[in-house]
Amino acid sequence: MMTLRFKIYTVVAAVAIVAYLILWTLLAHAERTERVASAEFIAREMVANADVTDSYIRKEVSPLLTHIGGGNLVFIPQSAGFYAVETEGRLIGQSLPGYRLRRVVLDSTGPADTPDAWERDAIMRLRGAGGGASFSEVRPGVGVSYVAPVRMREGACATCYPSLDSAPMGVRDAFGAAHGFGRHPGEIVGATIATVPLPPPTPFFASLRFLAALVVLALALIFCLLVELFVLRPLSRIAVVAERISMGAEGVEEFDTRRPGELGALAMSFNRLRRSMESAMALVDS
Repeated sequence: MMTLRFKIYTVVAAVAIVAYLILWTLLAHAERTERVASAEFIAREMVANADVTDSYIRKEVSPLLTHIGGGNLVFIPQSAGFYAVETEGRLIGQSLPGYRLRRVVLDSTGPADTPDAWERDAIMRLRGAGGGASFSEVRPGVGVSYVAPVRMREGACATCYPSLDSAPMGVRDAFGAAHGFGRHPGEIVGATIATVPLPPPTPFFASLRFLAALVVLALALIFCLLVELFVLRPLSRIAVVAERISMGAEGVEEFDTRRPGELGALAMSFNRLRRSMESAMALVDS
């Protein structure tokens, strides 16, 4: 038969375990949120850097190479911001395993800027209900991908022109007429996608989990100590005295009624019961 002490301590242990599991879950969620936020920040920076590279190539380098190439007669890939971003993405992938920077378009002209299934779906989300707003997504086993739209503007991609006739001759010669034309100004034609793997867990959260375990354990021990001192031990003394009285022992001390609350009231009730029993026994003896 389980004693009251065993029942109380069992309940305290169960509550402590549940409390720690809740804290562990909250800390795990906070840790993952921080890791995702860190990866997303890096991915945003990669996309922003790609846009800066693209802008620099188009505004500073492209005019120079176009002039050297004799106008529109020759298309030099290095003069295209799109090509610069693709090259940057390849270099990042080579130096940082798991990191990816891609600029892909629908109806692409080559494998380098052809979207895979997930990238194509991301572009369609930008073109659809997303309203063209950039978004990020956690991809299991891959990392965090940040997706920003590429809108149709001249030079945004190799074949981003409203018609074949409006494309420079060098572009037509390099890519032909089968893909990428018929764009509309402002139309979302692709996406710049940066993917960053989730960083490893930090020792900080491991320390927090250990600290949470210590706090829960300390609170449970303090609670058990208080229950032992102010509830279980007084009840044990009352039980011992009551047992001695029930066995007819004489000269048994009275219960201490100075305790507040229910224990004091219980002690007073036992004292009254004891006096009543002593009076009844005295009457029987007389």
